[in-house]
Amino acid sequence: MKVVYKPGNTYEEINCFDFREYDYGIVLHDENGYNIGYVPHEILSHIEPHAGEAVAFEDGEPPIRGDDEG
Repeated sequence: MKVVYKPGNTYEEINCFDFREYDYGIVLHDENGYNIGYVPHEILSHIEPHAGEAVAFEDGEPPIRGDDEG
């Protein structure tokens, strides 16, 4: 997957295999599970799946979240 973030005036990208979300940001992992980066929530733009990583939902839309953030 590709993590897109904006630390200043331009967008930056990091390719990673997986990530873990914490209270203050996300930690990026490679295929072997090693940490390869950290992106704070404040500068995180979005996360894009690579070709073949996208999840297809039954009705074409992701499920509606039950909390106030959805």
